[in-house]
Amino acid sequence: MGLVHKLYKIGSLLNDDDIKAMIENTNFKDSEHIVVTIDFNIQNDKLTETPKIKHSSLDNIKTFFTKKIGGTSNSYYLYPNFEFQDEKDLYKKFQAISHTLKNSIMIYANNNNQALAKLIFDYVDKYNIDELGLKNYKQDDYFLILLINGKSFYELMPEILENYIDVFVEPHIDNDKKGATLKECVDIINNKSEICGYNPNIKFFTMDNYDDGFKIQIINKMPMSKDTAKAVKKGWMFAINYLRFYYKGLEYIIIPSMIDYDEVVFKDMIYFLRESKGGLGSFASREESFIWLLDEQINSYKNINGFTLDIFFTDVNLTNLSVKIFATLEDVLPSKIRKVANLMQQQRISDSIDIIKGDKNEPKTIYLRDYFGTTELFKRSRKLKTLDNKILQEKIVLAKILLGYSKIKYQELLKRFEYFREFEFDGTKKLDDNGVKKWISFPNSYIENEDRVLKFLQEINAIKG
Repeated sequence: MGLVHKLYKIGSLLNDDDIKAMIENTNFKDSEHIVVTIDFNIQNDKLTETPKIKHSSLDNIKTFFTKKIGGTSNSYYLYPNFEFQDEKDLYKKFQAISHTLKNSIMIYANNNNQALAKLIFDYVDKYNIDELGLKNYKQDDYFLILLINGKSFYELMPEILENYIDVFVEPHIDNDKKGATLKECVDIINNKSEICGYNPNIKFFTMDNYDDGFKIQIINKMPMSKDTAKAVKKGWMFAINYLRFYYKGLEYIIIPSMIDYDEVVFKDMIYFLRESKGGLGSFASREESFIWLLDEQINSYKNINGFTLDIFFTDVNLTNLSVKIFATLEDVLPSKIRKVANLMQQQRISDSIDIIKGDKNEPKTIYLRDYFGTTELFKRSRKLKTLDNKILQEKIVLAKILLGYSKIKYQELLKRFEYFREFEFDGTKKLDDNGVKKWISFPNSYIENEDRVLKFLQEINAIKG
């Protein structure tokens, strides 16, 4: 099952409330914002006076703050409610509101409300003389909210949110012909003949962020009806909102799929993962092990063995929702994660880059970082600010080995053992106070560690040759 099918399965289970929750912005760092309202008095389809600007409270206004919608160069908010952190130029921010009015309100509002919004758009778009005194506002945290006759746009125009969720996707556009590319063909998901050509706007999927020349290929090879594209987009939004996790600079997305699909059980699974994201804060802060973190994410779900997991190592741009995918592990069995995690705990093997606090166990913990994390340790020892991409690749290499997606050659492993014997993390030779190599002075310590790593990798079938 390809990624688009897996996202479709997720998205088809989501309702309007789920979408509303995913686009709403509740991530305000504190509640000390200054609430500034600009109230437009409109009577008989005309602005009757200069808008009134004053301080207020969110408790007195019905608002709905959204995250940015759209791409980097064409992003907007669904309603003209804005949150600014450490803002020093409220004047320019007010001028930029015209973009949201044009791309949201005047598209998704009904005809009567679009006429009202047009009056405000014209005012904001031509705002050059600062009659509201916005330049007088000092640098601070603000909520800036537009009102019409004392009421917010969200209160007056609930249809904007409803219409946005209903439309949700747009057709692909043929830039040469300057028009939509809708046509009747067989939908990639349901295999029915429908009007297709809708764009789920998933950047790594549609390749929109790479080259316009790829678009027509995607339209022809992956035709989607409106309902299919909507479900795929919903699934993708769910993934980047709730199935994206972090471990010490490693960003990854988990996409589940079910071997014998059961809608009720599958829905339970994706919501379980969503809730696990919120409950992993204390565990993740310890940053003990990537594999242990994976195991923690799934270990209390009773039906986990009916699923497989795709793990995407990514870099997600939350402004335009484009994605860099550095590596993919497809169809990972939860049983494999558990087996490896259990062996690591039993044999005191850790893939953590940091020493576990209070680690006084016997036998002592062996850290795979000594053999597979040399670049990151080198960066730390030299206090460098570069090498991040190489460090990321090291982490991915180790994850692939641990989860069975690649093996290390026996000779390569011996070279890693030898390097750790010979050199410190900063690349200097590992010598004692008398100038003798430490591994010669204390051979048993090095040999014991190497034997334990070798035994562990053999038990998970990670060595070849």
